[in-house]
Amino acid sequence: MAGRKRTSINRRITIAAPENAATDLITDKVIFTDAGGRPIQRFDPEQLSGLPADLRGLMVQAFREHGVSQRPATRRTTWGAILRFARYVVDDGTIKRAGDVDTAALGRYVLWLRAQAASRALRGAHATAFDVLRPLLLWCQRNRPGALARDLEIPWNPFPGRRTHQQPRRRLPPDQIKAILSACYEEIDEAWARFQHGRDVIRRTELPPKILRGQGLDRWIWRISRIEDGRMPDRAVLEEHGIKSATLVKSWGGYRTITQYFHITTDTLVPFFLAIAIQTAANPEPLRHIRRDCLVPHPLDEHRVIVDWNKAKTSARLQKAQRRSFDRRRRYAAPNLIAMVLALTEPLVADASPTQQDRLFLTRSIYTEPSRRSLRSRTEVVEHSVLRRAILRFTTRANHRIDEWNAAHPDSPRSRVASFAPALFRGTVATAHYRASGGDILVAQSILNHASAATTETYLKSEETTRFQRQTIARLQNLMVAWVRGSERIDPTRAAATISGNAPFGHDCLAPIVSGDDGDGRLCPHFGGCLSCPGLVIPIDTEHLARIGVCDWGYCVYRAESAACMGDERGPNPLWRTESTCMSCANFAVTDRHRPVWQARLDRNLALVADDRLDASSVALARTRIAECERVLSDLSATGEARAEDDGRKST
Repeated sequence: MAGRKRTSINRRITIAAPENAATDLITDKVIFTDAGGRPIQRFDPEQLSGLPADLRGLMVQAFREHGVSQRPATRRTTWGAILRFARYVVDDGTIKRAGDVDTAALGRYVLWLRAQAASRALRGAHATAFDVLRPLLLWCQRNRPGALARDLEIPWNPFPGRRTHQQPRRRLPPDQIKAILSACYEEIDEAWARFQHGRDVIRRTELPPKILRGQGLDRWIWRISRIEDGRMPDRAVLEEHGIKSATLVKSWGGYRTITQYFHITTDTLVPFFLAIAIQTAANPEPLRHIRRDCLVPHPLDEHRVIVDWNKAKTSARLQKAQRRSFDRRRRYAAPNLIAMVLALTEPLVADASPTQQDRLFLTRSIYTEPSRRSLRSRTEVVEHSVLRRAILRFTTRANHRIDEWNAAHPDSPRSRVASFAPALFRGTVATAHYRASGGDILVAQSILNHASAATTETYLKSEETTRFQRQTIARLQNLMVAWVRGSERIDPTRAAATISGNAPFGHDCLAPIVSGDDGDGRLCPHFGGCLSCPGLVIPIDTEHLARIGVCDWGYCVYRAESAACMGDERGPNPLWRTESTCMSCANFAVTDRHRPVWQARLDRNLALVADDRLDASSVALARTRIAECERVLSDLSATGEARAEDDGRKST
């Protein structure tokens, strides 16, 4: 029995393939529809004529299955990867059927992709092509077993080091961010004032009186609001009611300006979108699709509001929650801006399609109706191309105002708004928070809602960040040297020869054993509170230098090899850095200044134990924490008594 070889069990779920499934419907166009059943994308399998019929059928089926849950842009990328693979099959000439796709064939495909890449950009694109093709091949293996070569092994990373020479992401200077925000807030105030004025006029029960010259703006707003229940009608509808656009253009700034008194327009949407994008550091595309119920009350702070949105991961069905909290007492805080957008878009919600009525950034797009040869509008989420053109107009308007200001105030000029794209905000904001936190990558990671700090690092990578990191290291080293030298200015080059000590916690101590009045040596009463002791020595060399971390419940003289939190060379692991974990760690030290934290923890757990609603396991956990707190507080009391006794001897 001991020598019997155990066979592995295949536990993968497979879908039974119908007869001739590999070649079924390969000539039909692949059509994807939206939630309302309207076709939005078509792909022609005839473009894959270079593939064998059975392999073409497999690729089309895999594409159908994956494409159902993908976004349109992702579908186009996936189809492009299939087309590239089809070109390779033609060039290779050895793949005559699906079963010929084996490990060697994929190896030749990798070499073929590398030969096609003449530049770094192309190398990245071809590597992406293989990454996109991989899930399709895996689908074939899982759902059509035996169709491809049975010994097929799909390499996971056939292009190692492709991001080694990746260029840093472009960022905007801080003054540009300030200039953009200042321009946004100016237009936000103007748009909100117009909308509020329009609401006041629309709520009137009677037609406003005439003014001396013309009918007056309020009369126009009131009359137009009665046509479509508070919404701005199309130009064709206005003319049907005897209101010519030319009249509005001549007297009150035109159709677009009048519309701002009724609801949001593309131009008034832009400053809100940009300001929210900067504050949230959100990806522009997920932010464009943010929902109207994105504001969530903060569970602990009544003055803060959480902004919640989703970021699609490879498909529309896979969503990753993104959230930030803001103090709503700030006038231009993101929750307040979102509340304004909710009010500005409320008149348009009923006109949007059922699939988009829950979106925040709704606007009216103008299009030409061929049957009537007139301009019409439809309500939908602002399109990417429409938003891009509106941003260009925003930049022009902002610079015009800035130029006027600079001409009138030469002593206090303002910076002009340079060309930008919302995609630049994310890295720029992350870098700003990184610098403000003193180089804490976890702060930037939290701002960007990244699961891994390694991803955050790609947003922070730049010459500026590298220079800041080196400056931080140099500054901390200088502070530590000055701290160790003290008033005597000890030369660190001779420190090892002149100072002898022990290293109980990853640092040296000048006198761990002190002599009492009787001459007997005893343990220093400060032992265990070394980080607050004037006798602490941290040698200035790479072998002994440790990083000192601070938390609410103690100090951490961090060394990766002895870290109970299972941290790495970058620092402690924030997931496991808790009071209970730190207590068992050799890197941990607690002083009397941390007593309130442990006392509060003790009181909190004592209250929990007294609660009859608590289950048995929770009671056991609370008792464990009570014991931990009592031990820490007892040690602190004993240390304090010893210190007081020692001070009393010295005074006598």
